[in-house]
Amino acid sequence: MIWMKMNSLSVVLTVLGLVYLSNVAAETAQSVAAEQSARPLSAFFGLDNKLPFGANVLCLGASGEDGMPVVLSHTVNPDSLQAEDFSVVRQSGATSTPMCATLRPAGDVDENRTVLLIGEFGNADDDPPVKVLIVDDLFSDATDSPQVNFRGTQVLVIPLNAGPEIILAAAVPKEIWSLSGRGTSCPNATKQVVRVTWTGGVRLPNRDELGDAQKSLYQVTVTSADGSQSQVSPAALAELGDNDNNHFLCLDTTTPATAVAFPAGHLVDPNGDLNAASKVMVRR
Repeated sequence: MIWMKMNSLSVVLTVLGLVYLSNVAAETAQSVAAEQSARPLSAFFGLDNKLPFGANVLCLGASGEDGMPVVLSHTVNPDSLQAEDFSVVRQSGATSTPMCATLRPAGDVDENRTVLLIGEFGNADDDPPVKVLIVDDLFSDATDSPQVNFRGTQVLVIPLNAGPEIILAAAVPKEIWSLSGRGTSCPNATKQVVRVTWTGGVRLPNRDELGDAQKSLYQVTVTSADGSQSQVSPAALAELGDNDNNHFLCLDTTTPATAVAFPAGHLVDPNGDLNAASKVMVRR
């Protein structure tokens, strides 16, 4: 009888050990997967020696310098962000370190994945920037996944004369989109919000902010539980008026949004280049 009890105890301990090891393995796999996915999604040569005087609010001495928004796969821990984390490589092979790296103006809750690099990164005509390297520790904020380090990752630079495009779309939890930020808010009747992140800031060609006339340009694919799909336009646009590269698509349906598209030729970046056509899947 004692032998049987000891044998049963051994089996229980073995099972518990396997469960523990399985959980550890799962957590490790999740951490590794997150680490491998941590990367810059885009680097956009937005302005060549043309940052306006107002940019001095973001970085002292920024006026007349180059501006390059870098969009990252994960939101960033602001305390780990330094200009020295980045190195910009030019066509000639020369490298430069930004004079400033800031999360502004995309600084609202859950937006802190666009880092604006300010400095001298080369000239579009004869020696443009071609690559951005992350050369030192830059950590995610670990709010929705294990903390990751972007160090050792890189991305090619989108040329100055290329138009902006949507690089990321993500579902926004209500506890975030119901907060008031620097930009406009979705109507109270909103049932679902998708944030779209552009490679750089966008406006209408006359430099006005987007309005009701532009909301139908966004086409959102919604997918029902049975797999059937349809396209809808937002009931409203929000996160406007704050000069960053994000828009809220305020939807009046609870059917999950799965993709977002926007046609070419309607918006411009700060350099005046018309946007490229975009279609991206919605991250949930």
